[in-house]
Formats: sequence, structure tokens, C-alpha cells
Amino acid sequence: MKRVETLFTGRVYHKGEFKEACIGVDNGIISFIGKEANAPSYDEKVDFKGLFIIPGLIDIHAHLRGMRLNYKEDFLSGTSAAAAGGFTLVFDMPNTDPPTNSRLRLMEKTEEAETQIIIDIGFYFGKPEEVSEAEKLVKTHAIGLKLYPEDYSKSIQPNIVEIVNIVRKNGKRIVFHPEDASIIERNRKAYPDMLKGVDKHSFIRNVETELSALDIFYRTFGAGAHATHLTTVESIMKARANRFTYDVSVNHLALTNNDLLTQGGICKVNPPLRSFEERKALIEAFNEGRIAILITDHAPHTLEEKNMTLYDEIPSGIPCFETAFSVLLDMVHKAGLNIYRLVEAFTRGPAEFLGDKKLGTVSEGSIANLTVFNPKEEWKVDPEEFYTKAKHSPFAGRVLRGRVKATVIRGVVVFQDGEIKVQKGFGKIYGINNY
Repeated sequence: MKRVETLFTGRVYHKGEFKEACIGVDNGIISFIGKEANAPSYDEKVDFKGLFIIPGLIDIHAHLRGMRLNYKEDFLSGTSAAAAGGFTLVFDMPNTDPPTNSRLRLMEKTEEAETQIIIDIGFYFGKPEEVSEAEKLVKTHAIGLKLYPEDYSKSIQPNIVEIVNIVRKNGKRIVFHPEDASIIERNRKAYPDMLKGVDKHSFIRNVETELSALDIFYRTFGAGAHATHLTTVESIMKARANRFTYDVSVNHLALTNNDLLTQGGICKVNPPLRSFEERKALIEAFNEGRIAILITDHAPHTLEEKNMTLYDEIPSGIPCFETAFSVLLDMVHKAGLNIYRLVEAFTRGPAEFLGDKKLGTVSEGSIANLTVFNPKEEWKVDPEEFYTKAKHSPFAGRVLRGRVKATVIRGVVVFQDGEIKVQKGFGKIYGINNY
């Protein structure tokens, strides 16, 4: 049997179950899975001593900021936070400053990221101004187009159908944020111009905005797109009827509008957090296998921004790379969340969305991306210890049961026991760099 560079040992998630095993890795690829007695010789052994080893977590929806928003997050801080949370590959959204809606801006963003990233990342592009720009963008390494409510729900903008068709024709993904901007505007007018706080957020952006947007998108573009961060079972049913794939965020699975009312701007996110009953139904749907993909929607802002007074000034978004997986592991213990569904929804589900058979599983021939965790370790969330620049969290002060202990990318330990183990620039860009 051929010698391998590294042998990892622990409780490995393989073919749907956890078992004591070892993983042999050579040139960043898994070449052996089995009992240690049958393992090949190796140059180095990393013994995780009974910790759980699963495929590397993948997040298809995150905001790494950078560019002119470096004060909120840069590619080093964002990917360090992702590594600490067990993520091996994340995909960055295009609503940055400047927006990533041209080939030139995508290349500038890529160039900035390449020298800083700790883990692997990919990019989406936003709606380009011209059809000709769409023709250029679909030939890049970006995985697809992200459309926001203002792009499609207020009125049909010139060229938008043609742009979407170009993206489809070239095999790129189309992801959309399902909220009807016209309903949001109507609801907002029911409240004072100088509205304070976030108490009315769930009314302004109610479930109707989500359901309406799912139908508008279908009528305009047809089936085959991906609806992101759905918040209710009713939305899931609508997305299925319209033949969309979809995901659900950790925020909507773990929090409710009561958290918004008690914590204020810290919990303002779009779409808003829903009721306890809707969240309970979402958990049931997850355990039944009706939610194949989870996302973090990691969206860092400064604490000063989140503590602003006026509703329209408080930015939406929650930073959660470093808490997402642990929060859900905690829910395995305390809310009956199915751990097997959890593993699949952050690994195989996203890999299938990407159409990438080398990711999302621990199997021979797969890329050796691994997430290692202790399901029983308890720890207290302290945002001051985060790698992200956003030093706040809805889970601050909470004791969670379940903690990421190590993150492995292409057979290299990039994070272990609280420390980043590689130099910035170690990560690769999805779609290039031998991907």
C-alpha cells in the first residue's frame, strides 16, 4: 500500500455513521479510510483522540466585506473566523463597496483576497449594469449571480431577464433574496419617518414579503433558481412548488423575534427572525429532511453601527462564523436537532449545490477538508475573543455544548485549539488555483 503524507485518527463520519477510523491523506486528497491496523505507512500522524471528524463545513452564503468595508471585516479576519468555526470553504456575496458587479471589480476583489485568506473562498457577482458585462462575468471563476429584492421585485429592470438567461446558459448558479421590495416600502410608510429601534422590523418585512417574492421571481424568470435564507415552512412549500432549491440560515433555526425584541439591533437581520411557532416548525422540517442546505449568512457590522438609534440606520446582519456550528450542536442536545441532518446540511448539501463531487464527503478521492469537534465540550461565548472584527453576538454569554477543535484544509491543519496554524494567503480561490 502506498505511503501517505498524513494519517488522521478519530471518530470519522463515513457513509452516514460515526466510527473509529483513520484517514490517509496524500497531496491534499483522501487516499485511505479504514481501521488503523490496515492503514498505510505515513510521514505524520495527527491523533484527534476520539474527537468527531466530519467533512469540512461549506457555507454557500456569507459576507466577507473587504475593499472599502475593511473596517467591518477583511479577508484575513473573516476567513480566520470561518476557520475557527470549522468552515473550510465559504462563498462571498457581492453587496460590497464597491459592488462586485463587473469583471474588473471581481478581479480586484480576488486580488485583494488571495494574499489574505486562511481558508478557501469563492465569489458571487451582483447584477451587472449591462448585458455585455454579464457575458464577461460568466466566463470568470465566480459561481453565479446573486439578485437582491431591488433587482427584480419593484419593477422589471431593463435587460434583467436577458442577464439571467445568459447566466443560466453558461451553467452558473442564480441565487436570490426573496423579499418583495414594494411590500416592504408600503409597510415602512405605516410608521414614522424617524422610527426608533427595531420593534417593527418583523412587521415591516413580514412573511408576506417573502412569499410574494417567491412568486414574482417564478413569474419573471421561471424555475431553476436558488432561494436563500427562507424563514418559514410556508416559504419552503412555496419554493418547492415553484421548483426552486433553497436554504435556511442558522439565525432562523436558532433565534426568534423575541430575541430581536430583547436584544435590539444585534438581532436585526433580513429577512427578520420569526415567531417561536414558526421556528419550531422549521426545526421539525429540518429533522424530517426537508432542508438540505444550511448557511451562516455571516454579516459583520461594527458594534457602534448595531447600537444606532434610528431603525433605518441600524444595519441588518449577524456575525456567526464562530458560533454557527456550535449553536446547532447545542440544539442537538437541547432542542432535538438531528445531528446527522446537521452534518449533511453543512457538507453534502452545499457540495451538491456546487455540483462538486470532491467536496462534502469523507471518501477516497475527495479533497481532504475536515472539521473536527467535541460534541460534549461546553464553552461560554465571548465576542471579545472572536477573530471577526464584529465583536458582538446574539449568543454572547451563553454556554454552548459542542465546540470546533480543529479545521483541516487539503490535509493541512489550519486551525486547532483556538489558534490559526497557517500563514495568510494559504487559502485558495474556488474556480481557480487547481480547483
